[in-house]
Amino acid sequence: MTDVGNKWSLFGLDLTRSGKWVALGCHQLMYERGAWLLQRFDPSIRVTRGGEVILYRADAPLGEGVAPDEQTLLSAVALSADAVLLKTLHLPASTEEDLNDAMLLEVGLSSPFPDTDTRAAWRVVGRHENVIEVALAITSQAAIDDLLAEPCDSLDAGAPIPEVWAFDHQGIPISFAGYGGSERRSAYLRRLVHASGLVASVWLSCVVAITLLASATALRADRLDATFQQVRSDAAAAAIQRESLQLGRTRLSAIERAISERPNYQYWLNHIAASAPDTVYLDRLNFDGHEVTVNGYSNNAAVYLRMLTEEPGYTDVTALSAFARDRNNGLERFSIQWRVTAPPTPPQLSDVDSEAIEESSEAEVGS
Repeated sequence: MTDVGNKWSLFGLDLTRSGKWVALGCHQLMYERGAWLLQRFDPSIRVTRGGEVILYRADAPLGEGVAPDEQTLLSAVALSADAVLLKTLHLPASTEEDLNDAMLLEVGLSSPFPDTDTRAAWRVVGRHENVIEVALAITSQAAIDDLLAEPCDSLDAGAPIPEVWAFDHQGIPISFAGYGGSERRSAYLRRLVHASGLVASVWLSCVVAITLLASATALRADRLDATFQQVRSDAAAAAIQRESLQLGRTRLSAIERAISERPNYQYWLNHIAASAPDTVYLDRLNFDGHEVTVNGYSNNAAVYLRMLTEEPGYTDVTALSAFARDRNNGLERFSIQWRVTAPPTPPQLSDVDSEAIEESSEAEVGS
């Protein structure tokens, strides 16, 4: 029977692995070599390497002039290069989430010791774009037992079990799990908790101070708001009157603008009708502001179009479509559009204009 499992995904990301991503991010933030938290809060440790005792902090030797922790009880012993098999691996960055499984497989393939006697440790020592550099150290349990059995002058009475380290080719320490180390990690976490407590206390003090200041400001704001409401109610009547006057001014301006911009439709209707030749039959006439569109028939629409372009009061004369001869009446159908300007002054009037004005005047007298 086929096993069916539920997979949670968001935008193609497998959410079932989100726990590993969070754990990896926290590990890089707190324990990555070169991490600021590790450099600031990691306790110092005495490392015995080749008979020489060296103080380390954050997996790096303390330089001259740097004060180590007073009376540190933490210690580590380093395996000799002859007792450790070192190997450097370059893996895709995506494998870091399952690095432990990958390294256990590599240890099983690379260890020259029996499985029951093999001890291994690894750590990420470099990152290059999409590739991580992993240092692998493999040794035997017998070598670790011999190292721990050696007398150590730096080991004080009551001190915790020393850690077991190995160094790669770049001098970066690699710690073997299961041999001390828990005390140093606990001290590191205690320092982080203490620093976090101090930060939280300062933050809480700032919040209390801001809250008190905000309360005093709120009381003052209430008084100012009461005064503002009184002034607002007094100004409401004046605002209503002002809006009324502004509305009347706006209406008056709109009326004046409409009157001034309105074309003299009576004049232009008479002018268009009077200026059209007898061979032109208007089917439709439309005014849209200053734009005029006429549809009709003519025995020669091109002549009518040219005549319209020569009129002084017409601009932008264009044919909206090609002239086509109608099969029913044998005339050319046209659709012409132009813009009209202000009516010409009396000295500029042509005979057609004079007739149009006279007809307009007679129509007004008759009405």
